[in-house]
Order: sequence, then structure tokens, then C-alpha cells
Amino acid sequence: MNRSSRRLSHAKRNEIQGLGDDGVSNRASLVPADRFKGVYALLLTPFQLNKEIDWEVYDRYVEWQVSHRPHGLFAVCGSSEMEYLTLQERLTLAERAVRLAGDMPVVATGNVQSDPAEHKEELQRMAETGVSGIVLIPPGSMGEDQSRLEDYFGRLADLSPIPVFLYECPLASPRFVDPDVYGRLVTQHGIAGIKDTTCTPEGIRAKIESATGSLVFQANMPYLLEALHSGAQGIMATISAAAADVALAFWREAANGNRETAERLHELLVFLDGVLGKGYPATAKHLAKLRGVPMNELTRKAKEMNDSARQGIAVWKRAADRTLAAL
Repeated sequence: MNRSSRRLSHAKRNEIQGLGDDGVSNRASLVPADRFKGVYALLLTPFQLNKEIDWEVYDRYVEWQVSHRPHGLFAVCGSSEMEYLTLQERLTLAERAVRLAGDMPVVATGNVQSDPAEHKEELQRMAETGVSGIVLIPPGSMGEDQSRLEDYFGRLADLSPIPVFLYECPLASPRFVDPDVYGRLVTQHGIAGIKDTTCTPEGIRAKIESATGSLVFQANMPYLLEALHSGAQGIMATISAAAADVALAFWREAANGNRETAERLHELLVFLDGVLGKGYPATAKHLAKLRGVPMNELTRKAKEMNDSARQGIAVWKRAADRTLAAL
């Protein structure tokens, strides 16, 4: 099947994204909230000693993540070390995640190439892997001009055959999307949601208030409870790369109004967030190994973990095992 035949028609794309025949967003007609909200497991990229991707371990790792039944997977993300991967490697990671996920939504970043002129084709190729949603990050320093950033995101969103999400990725500087810009991208271009990384209650509330009905995902652990109370509808955080089951337990307890248990699990997540920061993503790979995935700690980043981080992860794992066993 050639590439053009695999693309959806303009009308079908509008239907999927909740747009009218004129391409203007009609969020009330079809918002993919029920399909996309919840806890997403971020996917790491395992490497062999020669720093080539270990595909066998990757498949086993994805299967392990899927076994926890998160609401979705985020392939090709910061945790995947996407900036150190070739385009073909990123496409293959996404394809394999889709194959192993079954009916579970998989989203993946579709604009990592250094030249924005290449992003249209990159987005289209990523959509053809079978992912359920495309994630877009601010390219380079484009965030300095929010008007230019808005136009860039809007044009790519209009071209996408599947729902589009934004991610305030630390690879960009500045990385933040102005709440008013986000609101217009939702209403005028059908953007479905955003992974907020302002790490402030005010920042996430501003996104929620600017685009009622869109999906705002929280990445910050200390303010996680506040974010959910404010209306955030999902979690996309580094802790899920090796502890999605704990995030899911928290999500369920919070949704069921079991405040005491939710707070106890929240404490575990904040604890883990601090420990993983001491050499991420090597720290997450180490934790995944301790939890049964045959993964080493090698990264393509210049990131290593020290003995203090190893000890912190071991202490966290003991605490998590006790807490989960008591649920």
C-alpha cells in the first residue's frame, strides 16, 4: 500500500478531530476525551552495549507496560531519548508499540527532526505507523514568538489525519505554550490536549480554563492532586516509565474518592519522582530491571546514575511493594 492511499480524507480527518466541514473545530460534536484520558505509560528505549536499540528487550518492556493496563502508551517521548534517535528508529519504536498494545491508544511525537521544514512529512510518516494520536513539541526557540508558534502548531494540526496533542517538552527553550494560544489551537484547529510542564497549579489551571473540554495532562508529581482537583484529565509523567501500576492505583483511588489511600500513593509518586531525577532515564531503566524487565541502564544521553540513586530506588521499591500489597 503506498503512502498516499493510507492517508485519511479531509472529511474523515475532520470527523476524527471533531471539526466541521469547514475545518473549524466543533468540540461539542466529537471530543476524544473518553478514549485518551487517564494514565499514560511513557516508554523507555533499551540499548545494547554498542548503543544500538535492543529490540527484543523493547518488546518485552512494552509487553510489561501493557500488562499493567494503563489507559495509553506514550512512545517516542523524552523518556525514549527521542532526540538521540534517528527518524527510522522513532518510527519503528512506534510501530512495535502499536502492534503490542492491541486496542490500547498509543501516542508518539511527530516533529523531532531539527529542521521544521521536514515536520510535515515526519508527522505523516508517524501517523502511518498506526498510532492513535500525534504529539507535537515546540521546535527549537520558536516559543519566543507565540504567534509564530501558534501558526506552526495550527498548520501541522490541520494536516494531521489523527488527533493531535501538544507537549511542553524540555528539549525546547522556551517550551511553554501561552494559555490563550492553547485555547485558540483547541477551538480553531482541533488540538485534543496538552502535556503541561509548567509545574505550577496556576499554569495547569490556566490551560484547563482556556480550553474547556480539552485534555490537560499533568507531568508534575508534587501538584498532582491539585491538578486533578482543578480538572486535569490525565497523567503523563516520568514515574510511569517504570511504575505505571502505582500511578494507576493512585488514579483509581483518587477517582473513587478514597482520599487517604490516594494521598499515601501520591507520597510514593513524589518520592519516586525525586529519586528518578538523579540520572534519568538510567534510573528508570534500573527500576524497570528491579521490577522484572531484563533491561540495562545504558543511555545515549550523557546521563549516569550513582550509588546514592541506586540506594534510593531500592528504598522506594520496598516501600512501594508494601503499599501495593496492602491495597
